[in-house]
Amino acid sequence: MRKWAICLLLSAIALPATAAKSVSVEQLEQLLAQNQGKSDAHVAQQLADLELTERVSPVRMARWEAKFSGSKTRAALMRVADAAAFLNPPHADMVPIAPPDGDTQERMMELAVDYVKTTMTRLPNFFAVRETTHFEDVPSQEQMMAGGSLPSGWRMRPLGLSMGRTEAKLLRETGTYSTTVAYRDGYEVHGTAGAKQNQANQAPPGLTTIGEFGPVLSVVTGDASRAQVTWGYWEQGTGDPMAVLHYTVSEDQSNYAVGIPNGTKVDTIYPAYHGEFAIDPATGSILRITVVADLMGPYQAMQTAILVEYAPVAIGTRTYICPVHGVAFSKVPVGGTTQQPQSGTITVQTQMNDVTFTHYHLFGSESRILTGDKGQSAGSAAAGTADNAAPAAPASDANPNQTAPATTPAEQPAPTTNQH
Repeated sequence: MRKWAICLLLSAIALPATAAKSVSVEQLEQLLAQNQGKSDAHVAQQLADLELTERVSPVRMARWEAKFSGSKTRAALMRVADAAAFLNPPHADMVPIAPPDGDTQERMMELAVDYVKTTMTRLPNFFAVRETTHFEDVPSQEQMMAGGSLPSGWRMRPLGLSMGRTEAKLLRETGTYSTTVAYRDGYEVHGTAGAKQNQANQAPPGLTTIGEFGPVLSVVTGDASRAQVTWGYWEQGTGDPMAVLHYTVSEDQSNYAVGIPNGTKVDTIYPAYHGEFAIDPATGSILRITVVADLMGPYQAMQTAILVEYAPVAIGTRTYICPVHGVAFSKVPVGGTTQQPQSGTITVQTQMNDVTFTHYHLFGSESRILTGDKGQSAGSAAAGTADNAAPAAPASDANPNQTAPATTPAEQPAPTTNQH
């Protein structure tokens, strides 16, 4: 059974606390229209205290970014959109088509499972740049209720996933990290390609993932195909409507491993989890997936959720469906995730990572034969270009100061979580 890994690095940086103002996607669009043509700093300031009540589609986000090219505005839009990644989309993004019957829904899921089984075998050897932008809020105290549960958390809505919080606090950007991801012979290989803000060779804090190129899809579709899958809604994509299916995987059916920091060791658990697939109903291609862990005691004060968006990407002369964007959300008790009180207050911090995959390039080489005066080959050279250069050696996950939630292909070493 293939596993998939998520990694958690805990840190606490003091940031100014600011109350958030809730707006809908339509209200945000109106605000952006009113501020078009104004300075980058001005528009970013208008977005500084906003919090969306609905999820932003990639199509809508691309349209906003095309109109606002300033770096400050783009960073503000990223924060606002990512923080709403697990909410319901606005009704305007739902296509008013009747739900398919049960047999058709089952066939869609079968197509998705078949797609995952075959799509990874079609991917060539390539490498891409993975860039992570980290956000976090101010650590704050929350009330633990009887039984050790938090009053806020993840819950299902009729048409999607939502995230509730007892106190609206804004996330602030704290750094950007860049690394190479190589895909060779069916496996991901991670290595440092460079970093920004003097953060070379550092993993971003918060929740991070590996396995977007296959393992996450294999684990979740495999578990969901044996568990509960229900109809969600039709959602407008870049082309034809996407079919959105909800799934719920119980603990006894879960192959989704999470590594929990526990002192000097990491406890691996297989929690129940839920989420949704956005599927191309004609081909079974998965265009969006979310994974929300349903952690139980003694880890109930910890929340983790992952979103990965896929889209057609040109690699060489062909086009493949590859990950292009991800969001990783975590809410973790400051100072550790275990041994939490059954009631009273607990200090928690919310962290979020925005991940983009760009600069996809094939591995390869070129050969050239030079003929000397005597008609003999003067030599041949493999002229590896910048696009063909091999990636840096994969970064080690064996740092003893690191800890993380984890699931990975069984053939590869399982990564660990990182806790400072």
